[in-house]
Amino acid sequence: MKYFTQNWYREMQVNGFLTFPDSKEDWEESLNWKNEDGTSYIEILQADLEWRKEDLLTFLPAPFHPYILDGSLKTEYPSKELREMAEEWNENYLSRRQIIRKQYMEQFEEIQEKLPSQVLEIHTKSLHDGEVLSFSASESTITLIIAGTGVGWYGTNVKLTFSNVEKYSIPEQLEGSWWLYNEIYKTETGFELHVLFDYPLSELMIRARELKIETQ
Repeated sequence: MKYFTQNWYREMQVNGFLTFPDSKEDWEESLNWKNEDGTSYIEILQADLEWRKEDLLTFLPAPFHPYILDGSLKTEYPSKELREMAEEWNENYLSRRQIIRKQYMEQFEEIQEKLPSQVLEIHTKSLHDGEVLSFSASESTITLIIAGTGVGWYGTNVKLTFSNVEKYSIPEQLEGSWWLYNEIYKTETGFELHVLFDYPLSELMIRARELKIETQ
């Protein structure tokens, strides 16, 4: 994938994590909250920070690192300095994300009239958050069945049949993964589809001449 890569997605999660309470009152109110199993709000924040530590250290600049390493990034009420750093980084990130989205859409608009109608449907009827129920591949055909009940466009499962497949790269663990974002490109003989999946985070690529979409 050229635009919506694994690193692009990982950085998006950092952006979603790097938020703080609006006020000291909100923070103190949250401290009184506990999960049903008795886990405290601080314990939940500590576990979440530990789980994301590698990505936080990768995508956030050095001034954030002491807060990440000592665990205080989210487990203490943020100082004015930390809040300002976070706001600046988030604004920069959102600007970069908008540029990436714009760049992809510009290249897609140049090719969309040359794509088969069912390939276009992947773009117009997003399969975002659809779970891969099954996958099969033969010499020149690949079939994916996606649970479409939770994606907004389909009320049932969706079967994607790629025929005259010229090249492909399939994640080791595809069944059970969740469709996140896709990119579509025009080739001399057909099209090339790239999909970013989660659970686990992985990428799929299929270059084919034809696509058939059916609901089940």
